Amino acid sequence: MSGRPPYAFENHSLADHMFRCLALIEDFMRINRNYLNAAYTRLNRAGLDVPKLETIEDMLRIGAVIHDLGKAYKYYQERLEKYGGGFEYHEILSTISCYKILRNNYLSENLGLEVLLLMSILNHHQAFRESISEILFDDSSSINKVIRIAKMGLCEGVSHLEPVLNKLGLTVNEVFAKDIELASMLNDVRGILNSFLRRRFDENRRWIKLYNLVMFPIILVDNLDACEKRGGRQNRLVIAELRKVMIDE
Repeated sequence: MSGRPPYAFENHSLADHMFRCLALIEDFMRINRNYLNAAYTRLNRAGLDVPKLETIEDMLRIGAVIHDLGKAYKYYQERLEKYGGGFEYHEILSTISCYKILRNNYLSENLGLEVLLLMSILNHHQAFRESISEILFDDSSSINKVIRIAKMGLCEGVSHLEPVLNKLGLTVNEVFAKDIELASMLNDVRGILNSFLRRRFDENRRWIKLYNLVMFPIILVDNLDACEKRGGRQNRLVIAELRKVMIDE
């Protein structure tokens, strides 16, 4: 490994964050079997035809490890070094990486669960910068900025992520979009989400809201690790409630 490792935030390496989130999601799935069973039932009742419970577990592992992967681009790491932060739109680049993983390993004829994972990573901060339609379906300034960031390349120490990616049977080369495929993959993501956001699995399209079933565990592990590494500076009430979900009784 060479170069300075990428960081998830100041004084906390991205690899460590990914390892910790993976460990936390494994704990969550072990402790909260009723949650997984309920998610499996609700997704199937909504018409997504999830073949088995283990498929949801696979998606949660990917989400826990990949949700911040976009921070490994040189642009973000240079901003972190100069200003102590600044990761605007990293979630879009993380979603492109997630799509690449799904395309090569998981995508099937029924894309419902995979779509919910993509939506969860896009919105894991619950803070879309603009509307979904502007970010995904228009040639907006945000999309152009994402493409410019990606074309600047990955940070020099991206190889530090290899060990944690190996836990999912992946490599750095397999998860980051190359320049020549970036625009195509972004269009694929936009097209898939556009198609599924317009589909009617039920009359009120309630299935769309079910992405929260996938997003909640990802937000949970992301925030718990961040709180631990930042000395508990997040909202204490929120963190206290999140920790209750991880109590093994």
